[in-house]
Amino acid sequence: MNSDIIDSLLADWAKQKPDMAGTGMAASARIIHLGNRFEQNVNQFLKTHGINYTDFDILATLRRKGSPFQLSPGELQKSVILTSGAMTACLKRLENKGLVKRTVSDGDRRGVKVTLTTKGNTLIEESIAGRFALADKSVCALDESELSTLITLLRKISLSSG
Repeated sequence: MNSDIIDSLLADWAKQKPDMAGTGMAASARIIHLGNRFEQNVNQFLKTHGINYTDFDILATLRRKGSPFQLSPGELQKSVILTSGAMTACLKRLENKGLVKRTVSDGDRRGVKVTLTTKGNTLIEESIAGRFALADKSVCALDESELSTLITLLRKISLSSG
């Protein structure tokens, strides 16, 4: 059986702290390690489209919600993991690139809507297939049954950890 960097880390800790069980660490360290690698790969791919992961996440959220491809900043914030300050900065950056437009709501002058522009929609349409292909490639070592089991187990961990 091949070993990875996490096996090495756990072997070192087993020598230093033999009383500590490493099974939780074996799982969580691999999740973190793979998450970092996946994120690096995604960011490298998105860089070719002139955006970062957060930009993509916001544009993809607007696109997947369907026509008119419009949400409030608060609704967007529920779909992506950003503070309100980071959301404001990101929306400003996307607006400066012409990918989204912020407008005041008709009924409530305090309400703002963020809308995907034609340019933003074109960008997301051009990048989404590649993003999905990259996700598929990241789990290509698994057969369908293994992938289904992994998805179920990761969902269980996600739901139990709040």
